[in-house]
Amino acid sequence: MDAVFTLAWQHAAGLVRPEDLPMAAAELLAAGEDSPALCDLAGRGRGEPTADLEELLREALEELGVPRPDSGLAERCLLRSLAAGVVAGELTPKEAAGRAWHGMGETATDVEWQFAEAVLRMCCSSCLVEVETYNAEAFHAWEQEVSAAAAILAAAADSPLGWTRRR
Repeated sequence: MDAVFTLAWQHAAGLVRPEDLPMAAAELLAAGEDSPALCDLAGRGRGEPTADLEELLREALEELGVPRPDSGLAERCLLRSLAAGVVAGELTPKEAAGRAWHGMGETATDVEWQFAEAVLRMCCSSCLVEVETYNAEAFHAWEQEVSAAAAILAAAADSPLGWTRRR
């Protein structure tokens, strides 16, 4: 997976805060990526104005030939990442539900939508805790539903996470 694209979609999805962009840029430089704006961003501090940091990220993406994901693509990437985490055993369905949000899936493919729907069937973390505590059978059925939907999504061939730059 392309590390620059990953940073781009994670920032667009709100997983990487603007003040964390300088460190993320430094990590990309250490991994072998290079552009003037990326170097400039890596040299900035956490206290820089958010607009300046985000503008440098936009410039670095352009210089590196990486598209800036819109919110729909960022949400799709997040859904794919959550599903992959569930399949790999890195995330439980409950953890995936805690990282997803209602309203996801407006631009999703059918299999992405099925996963989002399954994950978000439990409306909030307090609902999950209540069901887990007082109705273990329903909770385990939900976990199985999420795991099955994650496996289908992880196997789907049309993943935006597989995007790679043409060099």
